[in-house]
Amino acid sequence: MKIGVTGGIGSGKSYIVEVFRALGARVYLADRRAKELICQPEVKSKIIASFGPESFSNDTYNIAYISKIVFEDRSKLDLLNSIIHPAVFADFDLFCKENIHSIIVYESALMVETKHTYLFDRIILVTAPLELRIERVMNRDQITREEVLKRMALQSSDSEKMVFADFVIENTEKEKTKSAIEQIWNSNFDIKES
Repeated sequence: MKIGVTGGIGSGKSYIVEVFRALGARVYLADRRAKELICQPEVKSKIIASFGPESFSNDTYNIAYISKIVFEDRSKLDLLNSIIHPAVFADFDLFCKENIHSIIVYESALMVETKHTYLFDRIILVTAPLELRIERVMNRDQITREEVLKRMALQSSDSEKMVFADFVIENTEKEKTKSAIEQIWNSNFDIKES
């Protein structure tokens, strides 16, 4: 079974997938894996061709340079995603083949935006109040409130993502969140009819 975990920036998806990992799921962190795949020769050359040699500094991906470009221009973000996402999907396919008899949990902020919800048997949407999300991202990434809001504006809203969700977890208190995850896990991801 393949489970997709999505949610806006700062919703706390990382905590959710770590609880699933502790329960025995095999976890694929799409956003983290993308940062590793960027250095593959084919992906790297496409990024340099699209964004210039400054994209890599001393063979290291220049995230500050790229972020400044893509978070100011939606078309540039779409271009970057069109380069990175095929590599991620190919890598995820391999991961699934290596873990064929496991419950696989795939975490991605952009699952709805990239239209790949169809890959999963169940979708879990992680939510949190806006101010808490802003605070989390400011602390995590050491960026300003304005920069966080700019990034949020490039993502689908929770209500847009809700259409695809089989389960919704509000991630505000760790113990309540953990209990909700355990409940879903113990239900074998069955959706109860209301």
